[in-house]
Amino acid sequence: MSSVISKDHVIKQVVDAHQGIDQVFKAHGLPCTGCHVSTYETIAGGARTHSLDLDALLGDLNNFATSGTVPAPKKINVINRQSNGPARREGIKHVIAVMSGKGGVGKSLVTGLLAVTLKRCGYRVGILDGDITGPSIPRMFGLPVKAIAQGTLQAPRTTTGIAVMSMNLLLEEEDQAVIWRGPMVAGAIKQFYNDVEWGELDYLLVDLPPGTSDAPMTAMQSLPLDGVIVVSTPQGLATMVVSKAIHMAQRLEVPILGMVENMSYIVLPGSGEQYELFGPSQGQKLVAMSGAPLLGRLPIDPLIAQICDAGDIESYRSPTYQELTDNFLKITERAKDSANKPGGLLKIGKILRGAGAN
Repeated sequence: MSSVISKDHVIKQVVDAHQGIDQVFKAHGLPCTGCHVSTYETIAGGARTHSLDLDALLGDLNNFATSGTVPAPKKINVINRQSNGPARREGIKHVIAVMSGKGGVGKSLVTGLLAVTLKRCGYRVGILDGDITGPSIPRMFGLPVKAIAQGTLQAPRTTTGIAVMSMNLLLEEEDQAVIWRGPMVAGAIKQFYNDVEWGELDYLLVDLPPGTSDAPMTAMQSLPLDGVIVVSTPQGLATMVVSKAIHMAQRLEVPILGMVENMSYIVLPGSGEQYELFGPSQGQKLVAMSGAPLLGRLPIDPLIAQICDAGDIESYRSPTYQELTDNFLKITERAKDSANKPGGLLKIGKILRGAGAN
């Protein structure tokens, strides 16, 4: 690429050509440097999507390219450890919710495989299955009903050591219906967080049911969330419904850490060609709507259905899920180099337009 960075340069090309320049983008409030959108989005397009000063951004980018200077952060508010928010559990460093607003988009799958990949990276991980009436996490991990030892509230552990709490771990039969009204569902979610013995965790992932009513609202208002990951699919109808969850998070001032587009394509056997079964990607639209990066576009893989039914999700490996996890970890900024290790204290930042730096 040319020595002068222009508005028409693709973001990823600039990041690849100038090591460390992603800090300039982040200082201006452009989160796309670690997501799929950066592979085709120009600097002008990114600035337009996030309502940024293009001339100021280009000036700082070119200044970095010549002198290595990173500007002071603009409009960044670190939301970690809010003093006026819900009380945190000692030993649980970060609480991240996974939501969609739409059923059937693979939210539980994203939760499960994100947990598996984080565990492989050396982090201590737990899953709170907030889908009280339709839990699927225990089956995916091969945890049986009544897995909690009598007289204890210790969260059962999976084969690789992921802590899990789910309503299905308390039932007599896996297919037993939980016929509860909203307040009881909300109360169960709070009890799972407050009363269960989770142990020491770097990340507690909360798998939320679809919709924008009692259960998601309870998690956003009663749990000390560091942010949410929103899952969608390329289908226009799904994107429309998921937009309700995005607006809910924005209304309740819960940071959206990233978007995930599941079932984005299928790899055709033999040719290896990617076929967009549900239509073209809606990733750029989701990024513009949420102001958060696209953490990954995940394919349809028939193998996933087989291993989830067999309770063997922890055996699944995929470059796309590793990329999702890598992008997620890029969003969780480290305050110090020493924190860049499993068990270290992480800081999660959220871009807030019009807010000063705290």
